[in-house]
This record gives sequence, C-alpha cells and structure tokens, in this order.
Amino acid sequence: MTRSKITPQPFRVGKASSSQNQDDLIMGTNNSSIVSKRSVERLYFPKEQHFFRYFVKKPQRRSPLINRGYWLRMKAVDFSCQQFLETPTTTQKVIINLGCGYDPLPWQCLSRYPNHIKNVIFVDVDYPDLMARKRDTVVQTTELSSMLTGVELPATGNVFLRSNEYLQIGCDLRDIVRLKETLVSALDIESCSVLFVAEVSITYMDSIYSNDLIKWASTLPTARFCLLEQLMPEGKDHPFAKTMMNHFEKLNTSLRAVQQYPNVEAQHLRFKSLGWPSISVTNLWQLWSSPKFLAAEERRSLDLIEPFDEWEEFALFGLHYFLLIADTSNLQPNPRMEVPKFTNDASDNERIAIELPVTPEKPRRLEVSFSENPKGHGCRRFAAGLPLKGAEYSQPNFGNLAGMGLKTRTDTYDVFGIGLDPKIEAPVGSHGSLPQPSRMCHTITDLGEFGALLVGGRMSPDKALADCWLYHKWVNVWERLDDLPQPLYRHQVVNLDDGCALLNTGRTNSQVISNTYFVWSRRFGWKRCHLDGDQIPTPTFGSTFSVLGEGIPPNSSEHKLGILAGGISDDGLLQQAVWEWELSSFTTERPVLRFRRLLDIPARDQSLIARFSASTVSHQGETYVVGGIIKDTMLSTSDEVSVLIHTPSSLRVVKTTLNIAESISRPLLIGTTVVSAGSSILIMGGSAVCFSFGTFWNKGSFTLFSKKDDELTASGSNHQAPEIWCYIQTIGPPTATNRVTDLASTSPIHRDVPRIQITSPDEFLKVLSAGTPAIINGLNIGDCVEKWTADYLKDKVGTNREVVVHEGTSTHLDFKLKNFAYKTKTFGEFIESVESGGKYYMRALSAENAKDTPTQLATDFPALAPDFVLPKELEYIVQNLHSSPLRISGPVIMWLHYDVMANVLCQIRGQKRLLLFPPSDVMHLGFEPGSSSSSINVFENDQIAGLNGTHPHEALLREGDILFLPSLWLHTAFPTSGMSVAVNMFFKNLENGYAAGRDVYGNRDLAAYEKGRQDVSKIVKSFEGFSTDVRSFYLQRLAAEFQQKLP
Repeated sequence: MTRSKITPQPFRVGKASSSQNQDDLIMGTNNSSIVSKRSVERLYFPKEQHFFRYFVKKPQRRSPLINRGYWLRMKAVDFSCQQFLETPTTTQKVIINLGCGYDPLPWQCLSRYPNHIKNVIFVDVDYPDLMARKRDTVVQTTELSSMLTGVELPATGNVFLRSNEYLQIGCDLRDIVRLKETLVSALDIESCSVLFVAEVSITYMDSIYSNDLIKWASTLPTARFCLLEQLMPEGKDHPFAKTMMNHFEKLNTSLRAVQQYPNVEAQHLRFKSLGWPSISVTNLWQLWSSPKFLAAEERRSLDLIEPFDEWEEFALFGLHYFLLIADTSNLQPNPRMEVPKFTNDASDNERIAIELPVTPEKPRRLEVSFSENPKGHGCRRFAAGLPLKGAEYSQPNFGNLAGMGLKTRTDTYDVFGIGLDPKIEAPVGSHGSLPQPSRMCHTITDLGEFGALLVGGRMSPDKALADCWLYHKWVNVWERLDDLPQPLYRHQVVNLDDGCALLNTGRTNSQVISNTYFVWSRRFGWKRCHLDGDQIPTPTFGSTFSVLGEGIPPNSSEHKLGILAGGISDDGLLQQAVWEWELSSFTTERPVLRFRRLLDIPARDQSLIARFSASTVSHQGETYVVGGIIKDTMLSTSDEVSVLIHTPSSLRVVKTTLNIAESISRPLLIGTTVVSAGSSILIMGGSAVCFSFGTFWNKGSFTLFSKKDDELTASGSNHQAPEIWCYIQTIGPPTATNRVTDLASTSPIHRDVPRIQITSPDEFLKVLSAGTPAIINGLNIGDCVEKWTADYLKDKVGTNREVVVHEGTSTHLDFKLKNFAYKTKTFGEFIESVESGGKYYMRALSAENAKDTPTQLATDFPALAPDFVLPKELEYIVQNLHSSPLRISGPVIMWLHYDVMANVLCQIRGQKRLLLFPPSDVMHLGFEPGSSSSSINVFENDQIAGLNGTHPHEALLREGDILFLPSLWLHTAFPTSGMSVAVNMFFKNLENGYAAGRDVYGNRDLAAYEKGRQDVSKIVKSFEGFSTDVRSFYLQRLAAEFQQKLP
C-alpha cells in the first residue's frame, strides 16, 4: 500500500476566507460528537470491537444523560443500516455516510454483520481536509486497514482511499455536481441499491444545497435515505429548543434545516416534495418505545451499565431529534419502522403526528403572572413544597426545600410570599433545624393541622433515602419519624385527612422499582397495604397519583378514592393505563387497597393523565396535573396544565389555555414545585439539562389563576393576579456545623500570628510543642526567593509539561460546591494565565502516581529542587517528612480547611494573607461530619455575626517567610500581590494514630475519628425498630453522657 500526496480541490461559496472559517467550525462539531460516541462505546459495548478509539486519543466519560442520548442516536443509525443490509436485493449495495466526520460506521458494520456484507461497499464523504486526516488514521492503524482488501490511495481527484469494501471521498456536500461525478465514476451508482446516511450533518447546510442533495438521491432507481437531525416540535420559544439553538449560534454553526423544517410534518412534506414517494418519520422518544426498534430486555439492560435517573431530560432530548427513512419506489419499505402515518394533503401547520379524540369540553383559561427572582436565587429542581408560617397567621408562605441547585444538591429552602418587591436584594436567613442530608426527588405532603410529611428522596440514583420527617410550621420544628421500610425516591404521597397519608411506588435504586403501598399515621407509623383483587398496576415511578376532589361521597374518613396513571416501568416505558384506587380501613393496622382500570376514558384524556414526573396538586376541590412528560410527543402549552374532574360516574379531563404575556418567557415545567396557594397556583423552581447544549433554569416564580368571563372582559388583556407570589429569601440549616452562635454579641477580634526567629532545632521543637501558629523569619530557604520568576519557572519546569490545575469560576474556590474544574494545561499556559490574572491554582501532584503517592519537590520538580533549601533549624521536618507540594496561585481564595498533619508553608514569590482558626472553632465554621473543608468564605464574612464566638488569627506572609501550621488548625489563604509561589512541607508529629492506608494530601482524619464515626452509626442503627420517642430518649441520654466525658 503506497501513500500518495493528495491535492484536494475544495468547494467554496462566497468569500473563501469566511467560508473556510465556517467549514472549520462545522468540522469542529465532529470532534465533540466522536468523544461522546467513544464514551458510549467504552461503556455500552464492552464485548464489541472498538473503533472510535483510533480517532479519540483522550477519552472522556460523559454524563449518563449524554451517554444514553448518544447511544440512542447510534442505535437508530445502526438500526437503519442493519435493516438495509438484511433487505434482499440482486444488485450491489452501497451505504454512503454523508458528512461522516470520523465516524467508523463502515468498520462497525463489517464487524457486526459479517453475514450481510457480501457485495457491499461503504462510502464516507466529508470535507477534503477532514477526509485527508481520516485517511491517514486508517492507513496508519493496522486494526482498521487490515479489515480492507485491495487498498489503493489515488494521487489525484476526490477519491482519497479505495478498497474492495470501502471508498473515501473528500468533497464538499454543497458541490453536488462533483459529488455525483465522483460517485458515478467510482461505483456506477445508478445500478446499485443505495442507503444515504446523514446523522446531524446536512443540517448545517443552507437548504438550497441540502435539498439539491436529497432531490438528486431520490432520482436513483433504488435508494433509501436515513436522516437523523434536530427538531423544534414546540417551536423556537420552547426552553429546550431555545437552549439548543443558542448553543449552536454561539459556536457559529447554526442549525439551518431545523429553522425551515422545525417538526416531523415539515420534514415529511420536504422529502415528499423532493421526490421521495415512501416516507416514515418519528422522533427518538417515540422510537425508544417502539417494540420493533427495541426489545424490553434491551432497554432494561441499559440500567445495568451506569446509574441513570435523567428521564425527563432524556425524553426532551428524544423529542427534539427525529429519524426519517425515505425510500424510492423500487426499494421495499422498512417493515420494522413503526412511525406515525401522514396524509397526502398535510400542510406545514397541521399537527397530525398523533390522531386522538378531542375532549369536547371548553378549555379553561388560566392567567399567568411572573415574578423574577434576584439573580442567582430561587434556582432548584426536583425540590418539594413546604407550607410555612407567614408574617400573619392567616397568610401562609411557601418554601421550596432541598433539590438540585445551581451546582449541587442543597439542604436549604427558598421562601416565597405575597407582595415583596422582587427587585430588592435577596436576604439569606438561618433558622429551624432542617432535615439532613441534602436530597432531591423527595416529597412533602401538607397534612393540614397535623404538619407536613417529608418522605425519602435520594442523593444519587443508587443512594436512596428512607428517613421521614414531620414539620410543625407554627413552631418551626422538624420531628424525625420512623424510617420507611425501604429507601425510596420518585414516589408520591397523598393526604388522606385525619393525619394519615398514602405512599405509592417509586425507585429504591437505579435498577429496582418498589411494588408496595404504605399508609402512614401517627398511631401506627408505616403500615403496608393489603392489595385486594386481581387487577394490580405495573409498578412504576414518577406516576400521576392523586386523591379525588373534595366533597365526593365515597371519600369518608374510612374510605378514599383516587387516581393512579402513567409513570415509567422497569422496561423504561411510560405506562398508559389509568387506574382508580380505593383505600379502606386506612386508620387500622391493615389498610386494604383495590385497583380498577378505567377503560372508558377518551384516548386524548388518557394521554394527558398518564404522565411521568408531573406535579399533581389539589386546588379548590379539583386536581391539577402540571408539566412532566407524556408518551411519544411533546406537551403543548394547551396541554401542560390539565384539570381532572371527578363525578360519581365518570372521570374526565379539562384542558387549559395558559394566557402568557409576550414579555414572559415560556416556563419549563420540568422539575418544578407546584402548590395550591390560596386562590392561585404557585410554581417554583424548575430546570433541565438540555442534553449537551446547556442547562435551562426558570428565572422566577409563576402564579396561575382563573378569571371569569366578565372579569376578563372588564380587565382586557390584564395578566396581573389578585395575588402575585415572589421570592423572599433562602433559609439554611442551623446545625451544629453552621449555626449562628450566641457565644458573643460582637464581631470576633483578630489576633496577629506572631513573627519569631529561631537559631536551633531545639527552638523549633519548642514552637512545635506550643501548638500555635508562628511566622518564622530570618532563615535562608535558598536561591529560590530570587530566582523563581515566571520565566525562570517555565524554563526549568518546561513550558510543554502538562500539569493538573484548578480553574475557578469565581475568586472563592469552594471544594464542597466544586465551583472549579480540574484542567490539564501545559505549565507554560498555566503560568501565563496566572500572570494575566486568571483564576487558577496548582497544588502539585506526584508525577509518578498522583492517586497513591504524596508529591515530593525533589522527585517531581528536580530542576527546581536545588534552589530550595530547608534550614537546618527545621531538621525535624526533614526527618519526619510526608510530602512537599509546590503551590502556585493566581488571585483565588483557597477554601477553608484543616490538615491533620502539621506543616510549614514557605513563601517564595509574592505575598499571601491567611486567616487561621484554632481547632476549637470547628463547630462554628461549617465543617460537616467527616469533611475537612468548609464553604464559608471568611474573607467576606469575617465581620458578620456568623463568625461570632470564633478566634481568627491573621498572617501576612512575605517572600522568605515560613509559616508553621499546627495540626487541625483551620485556615484559608489569598494572594495579595499577583502570582504566589510557595513550597509546603507536611510532616508527622504524632508517634501513632494516623489512619492506615493512602493519605496523599496529609489531611486524612485520625484512625480513632474514622472508627468513632463507624461506632456512632452502629449505635444509632442498634435503636432501629423502636418507636421515635424511645429512640430519641436514649440517644439524647447517650449524647449527654458523651458530652460529660469530654475533657
């Protein structure tokens, strides 16, 4: 095989330079795509031969949402290719991948379908520059080239590589003339059966070019076209579509096709007008549920690969992508494609994807008011609504508790009330002990005068919670109740009155759905329901679950009726059955639950009831179902809020019309918290990760309310609610780790860390035994103080050496919130970024084994080590040395933390300000049990009451200073003069007691503390099975005894 130099002839439109730049940006989208596909390949196809690996040098594991979304995309394309390969023909088959990028589709098919590749040629087509690079990779990679026979590398023309199985063409797809000429001369394509594949490729082209390509393909006698692209089923104003389009606009790679053909109907008409007689098209969410596309066992098997709980976002992704299969008359239609049917006279504006009966009830009009939150506040999803005591007894407030915040799960809650000017600065309060740990996908059910019941939730898909709490709003107290029999999240709980509640099924982990129902009461705790009858719903999570409206005769104190519908079952499908449940004897120890499937509900009504992840709220005697996901299609604005109407003989659905002013952005009703608030409905929070395009957050709260016809006539287009709910403040938990202390009523007094001089090793031992910080000056630490300039460091370390650094999003780095990213940069780039004021920080890691070995300056930076000398007065440190990390920092604040090992910080370049607190202050500074880091920024908050009772010590380090930091002293640092360079020396000053095993950073807690935490867990667990009162009685006594034994 001889490699020849190819001189491609690129096709350009308009000015060459601008066109080339645009083409380069489009080619850049391929790089991100193949990294995601490589992530899928590594996780989801462990037993298959891997081919993306040869085009992705540095694999990255993507999030579960992106992995599953790309898996579905890859499965859809593979499905189409498999069907084409298995379709009998007498002619040669050709699969042409248009805009292929680095996608190894030919090799995947050769490997997966060896019995169906005889007389098949695979063709890759893309920009000449990209194809030249792809050709080089194929030629240089034995695993790829060995699967091809008769390989030739033409020296000229648009064919870059030719073999018996594979053809590689470098051609701009906009140059249809050249593309046709190349294919006709290379393949005699007119006599072949051809499958064109275009996966998110021709969408970047102006439609005049992409339509020419599609039209020409339809003129071939035997052809099929597989198109996978984006959709905007609810238009460009839908939050997901808006986020998606903004993403590509920022990349300067606009999605041109979706702007002209935004939905499946438009794409169907497009292909029909371009000469394709047989067309089937479906969105990927609909394709996901097709039994002809995916078997139930295959969907179930995906849950075994990685924990997954992003179902709403996965559905939104699927609803915004489609798979279209178009055939010429001479190629048999694909018998396994299950898609909507289209009429011959459909217009662009018709919604014909689903043909369902329409409920003949006049839609109810709901006015929508909006109150914008202060920037950065009120942002959370999958939280739960909490009834709160308002300023006046008769006017309650509402909280939105826990959930996923901007960065991570939160244990705070946002307070919403009526009448606050949303433009004022948002306060932050702290009162009322809150349930721990932070959680999401939990429930809070208002039980009226009995309190509000919090149940379960999760930390991660495989870390479900079983704890339950009762909130007494008038005294602002949380009471711990008996735990659930099993951990649970994405369940629902409804109020049965009389202080009782009914719990339905949910998830216990990422693979298991519970199948039991429980009743809770103060008297009996959690009691399992006895299921009576032979009609039992399929266990689901995230279902629609409600108690039917007030005033219905069967809903007596011993007998309740309700509705169960929708939810996702263990095969990953959104269930469509609607059930009526009947609960009796629920105030006894043996509640009885019966189910009856409702079969006489119109199909359209059924689809609006059977949702996943909707908010269900009882409001003014009716049940409102808000947001969520439905089967196959997108909820429109007229479908997102529906009302369930119950009579003794029927159940029906009333649609609503949301009257939203043009100035108000459409809300994303995913992950929202919905509560009945007086005469209106309050919607708080809400957000979704929009695949790989970014995260959308609702920027405020929405108030929904009804107006009678005469009120609407009088007020015209007025959207103002009689009561507008607004964000007031965020409340945090006053646990022992961060409560506002009352130990002092004035701000803490700063003490300066003393500056001392020592002349012998014995004097340092005295400093060590004193156990308080000290700045040691006057000692010689080597030539590093004069030499270590930025240029010198780059010269000695090497500008191309890669280092892992922290890249901050704000000045204050927060280890708990992870508001920074770990980035791999060259040392030269890092130093230049720090010098230019970038928010970067490097704590050196072992170059040999960063995970297991502590770093040593002499080993990891041998060219710098001779410049740094630890004075003989500190020989004790050398004799007991643990590690010696090099630290280089820009203008960032290192998070407040403590080190278990004592250490000295040798300041070499720049100045640095530190605040230190003695170990006795740990309970006042936000250190949670088991954590050596705090989120409190004491540089900003050192004058507020939150630090009352603490004892801060301040140190200002100059070049050449050595700061001694005793074990367990809490500290944080901030450079005060540009780039800071220091060497940190950690050493062991205890004879024993350190935890066994790995301790890379010198801050692993002592073995006694680690064992003590395990013992505490065992003690608490030993009281399981006792009532709340008994457990609380003895645990409080043990805590008091423990306190008495403290020195």
